[in-house]
Amino acid sequence: MRFIKSGLSSSAISKIFSLKLAYSVGAVTIGMQGLPAVAAPFTNLLPAIAQPTSGLTAGGVMSSNSPESRMADQLANQGVRAFTGGNQEAAFGYWQQALSLYNAAGDLAGEGRMLENLSVIHRMTNRSDEALSLVEQALALYETLGSADDQPSLYLNLGSAYQMDGRPLAAIAAYSKGLSIYQRHSDEAGERIMLSLIAQTYTDQGDYAQSIGFQQQALEISQHIGNREAEAEALSELGYAYVMIDQPAKAIGYFQPALALFRAMNDRAQEVATLNNLGRAAALNHDSAQALSAYEQARVIFKAMDRPVQEAHLLVNIGQAQVGAGQIEGAIAAFQQAVDISETIRQQQPVMLPLPPRLEAAYRNLATLLQQQNRDEEARQVLSLI
Repeated sequence: MRFIKSGLSSSAISKIFSLKLAYSVGAVTIGMQGLPAVAAPFTNLLPAIAQPTSGLTAGGVMSSNSPESRMADQLANQGVRAFTGGNQEAAFGYWQQALSLYNAAGDLAGEGRMLENLSVIHRMTNRSDEALSLVEQALALYETLGSADDQPSLYLNLGSAYQMDGRPLAAIAAYSKGLSIYQRHSDEAGERIMLSLIAQTYTDQGDYAQSIGFQQQALEISQHIGNREAEAEALSELGYAYVMIDQPAKAIGYFQPALALFRAMNDRAQEVATLNNLGRAAALNHDSAQALSAYEQARVIFKAMDRPVQEAHLLVNIGQAQVGAGQIEGAIAAFQQAVDISETIRQQQPVMLPLPPRLEAAYRNLATLLQQQNRDEEARQVLSLI
């Protein structure tokens, strides 16, 4: 069973962003949750919007007060409201209009803000070239104004665009620049976000030692500022990293407190993801009892959530753990239940689709165990379903 990553996966990078109102001073993102692998992904990251500040842009540069700029300010904020209401298309239109008005007024700061926001839309709709081009234009404008070094959210957007464009080293450099700005301003919430992003980028590159170092810093800040969601996310990421460097016992030590936090927050999706990860780590640590306990708890949640596909995947995990524990009859029962659920789902489909590899394993494992008990006819019937 693959591990479920509950932090910022590369597939989620397009949804990491910071939006800006008119006259904004910068913005900070909110953490994200997810459930890939066993269940479907994942990730709803909302922008945390900076508040207007007396006509000042980031870096203290005065925004134009012309009629065009004032109208653009209204459109910019309408765009943010549309975006947070889920209407990206309307937001894009408002921001394009605002960009034109800021340009006509010679308001470089306003142009930069809208270029950033438009870049976010492009990134969320998987147009990486356009996203990167726009955020780089925003950077150039801020550099002209001398305000780039006071724009940490710019570097969040820039780093995320680089990451989506397949340029992890450039992403790390951008995130690191944003991190230094947040540190200079003693903004621990911003520091935590940048540290998490740097750690995730290293994880995506398979550099788990670097990832652990940055994620540990993110964990300490999360605990210091009392952000339980971020703390749980960091604990999960650390658990994943330690599994990947073959230290499952240490991974369990991170998954367990993460599980407790997700339960305390009543986050069922993350609870079930963490239970799966805990079960897998326990199995790798040769603790079949702990693995089975975690998997069974996860299965109960999936049944309550009416997620039969995910329940079937958990049953495969349970069956494999029971095989490892020598509980062959239990394993046969688990694999049989996985097959039964799978067949029920397949019969409901208008066209019979090939089995996913994970579920096909349930059929083959069940057949092998039946053959070992000289139940050859039952085994043939199971294999005929594949």
